[in-house]
Amino acid sequence: MSHAARTMLTLLMTLGLAISVVGWVAAQQPAAPPQQPGASAPQESDQEDLTSDIALTRASIQLRRQAIVTSVMDLTPTESQAFWPLYRDYRVEMAKVGDRVSKLLVQYTDQYDTLTDAQADQIMKEWLSIENAKNDVKKKYVARFKKILPSRKVMRFFQADNKLDAVVNAKLASVVPLAR
Repeated sequence: MSHAARTMLTLLMTLGLAISVVGWVAAQQPAAPPQQPGASAPQESDQEDLTSDIALTRASIQLRRQAIVTSVMDLTPTESQAFWPLYRDYRVEMAKVGDRVSKLLVQYTDQYDTLTDAQADQIMKEWLSIENAKNDVKKKYVARFKKILPSRKVMRFFQADNKLDAVVNAKLASVVPLAR
């Protein structure tokens, strides 16, 4: 796979993934300080551009995701005061899991042309660990949301969250190539 194709695939996978797992804090992180001209190799510059694009996209996606959640939740003012801080905490924890997915997808694209059975085993093991981590975060937050909202609204939130994730996963599946 050419460098340009690998870079594009990584960007598409990461951007798709960002829709699913971006956290509120990730959008708040400061930009890296500017580098001196000629101080980095072209590949390093490409990676910085990719990182910058991802950060901007994550911020935009989080705003859209929050707008969708706002529209479906129908919260009272009292519920809203309790919900949004907990929602941000939930998204931060999911973003940490999402960072693991991003790292794994980058690893996969880097190894794609030369993937060995041992590497495939390691990637699958990490993927299953990530899926378990996602479920652990959801279990933890179902209990927390139920302390501040009626169960029907908690269910509505997680239904919306799962639908948003399903859209992202479908887009991600369309750009991630099958192992050879």
